[in-house]
Amino acid sequence: MKMKTAHVLFILFFLISSCTKLEDQDSSGTSSNEYPDQESWNAKMYFTRDGKRQAVLSAGYIAKYSSQHYTLLREAVRVDFYDSEGKVKSVLTSREGKVMDETQDMIATGNVELVSNNGTHLYADELFWDNKPAKIRSRVPVKITTK
Repeated sequence: MKMKTAHVLFILFFLISSCTKLEDQDSSGTSSNEYPDQESWNAKMYFTRDGKRQAVLSAGYIAKYSSQHYTLLREAVRVDFYDSEGKVKSVLTSREGKVMDETQDMIATGNVELVSNNGTHLYADELFWDNKPAKIRSRVPVKITTK
């Protein structure tokens, strides 16, 4: 009888200690926090300041992660930047990107190219759009060509 009781207690202990909340994991063991809250395909995002268009971003895939405060961009990322008169002043393209939701800053990565309306081309592996001062920065070497 003691042996049977020990087996039952062991099985109960094993079952209780191995339980997880089902809503926190899927069948592969991935946490639900790792999934986007929203997904879009072939979508555009508009960035404005004081009612004026600053930029239009388009990508083949956009995923918003609200709890981590960023939006992931994939597949043919393109950003058209506008001047104060509403005309396109430059176009940025890259393989991927990430927009910080609170600041609207953006990191573009993978075959990044920025072409201005005066014919200047800038090439880099990574560029950073600093939204508040409306400046593009880089921490990696860039190549610039002009007409």
